[in-house]
Amino acid sequence: MDRTWSTDTYPVDQQLAYWADVVCQAFTPLAPTRAREHIDRSRTPVGLEGWVRSTRLGETNAAEIASCTQLLRHGPREVRQSPSEEVFVNLQLAGSCKGEQGDERLVIGPGQIGIYDTTAPYTLEFEEARDGQAWRVLSFRVPRTKLARIMPADSRIGGRGIDRQRGASRVAIDMMLSIWESRGHLTPAAQLALDDSFAQVLATALGAFDGPTIEDRGARDAALRAAATRYARSRIRSGRVLAEEAAGHVGISVRKLHQVFSNDGESFGSVVRQLRLEQVARELRAQPSANVTDLAHAWGFSDSSHMIRLFREHFGCTPTEYRSRTEWVSPTPST
Repeated sequence: MDRTWSTDTYPVDQQLAYWADVVCQAFTPLAPTRAREHIDRSRTPVGLEGWVRSTRLGETNAAEIASCTQLLRHGPREVRQSPSEEVFVNLQLAGSCKGEQGDERLVIGPGQIGIYDTTAPYTLEFEEARDGQAWRVLSFRVPRTKLARIMPADSRIGGRGIDRQRGASRVAIDMMLSIWESRGHLTPAAQLALDDSFAQVLATALGAFDGPTIEDRGARDAALRAAATRYARSRIRSGRVLAEEAAGHVGISVRKLHQVFSNDGESFGSVVRQLRLEQVARELRAQPSANVTDLAHAWGFSDSSHMIRLFREHFGCTPTEYRSRTEWVSPTPST
């Protein structure tokens, strides 16, 4: 479900302050300003008109933003204030944006993407469209680790632009638009699948899989393992987790799925069992009175004796012994 903010209901002398709060929620810590030069080029001579529609799509936050000419700054203070490391993928829909990060200077027009890394300072100077209409941006806030583990280790992520002229770049742009337009009809599982797929497509558009930089496919395999493991974790409560379904979720063959896990000394099946056992252990800690047989059935084991045997192999003790360990006793809260 979308969350929506607008400055329309605020007096003009309060709009800039409210906009700063809205932008920080939809983006990352940013400081908006409207200097005389911005006002002179704007159809909004006083106050600050703008709105944001935002929603969560898997691990990614998506937002459509529209406003008037202004400068947004993510400086050293804002970098320190950022609660997490993110990458913003901004698809310009109307108007334009001059983006700066490090030594890179970008001029982004409609149908082009600017990418910015919140771990370093950057500025975004948005300009209204030539007909005086508000600038509009579709922005995906992607966890930085999601891209970093796919990209080659020495890759620069922020301060980069993408346009529709190249194959993978066009797919990335079309995918952003399609995901946003379909957001109200996507199940949680579909959101996770598209979230992971978009990261792969974006990395491809940025050249992650071009030339000799990916002769060692370890980073890509690690990303595939992580995506398949996340899918398995989301499905274990509902019953069997089939390799065919996990492979389809991350967009690879079953053979490739087994290969990426075996390259890491594991199997997909063993990882699923570990996830089930970890959930049993978590509930033993959270609910000391929980029935072991009930937990076995709840987390997909055929019977409790089978679960107990696997639990002992994994944790070195039975579920009952695990539950009785003094280290799982919650400390008394401090006052």
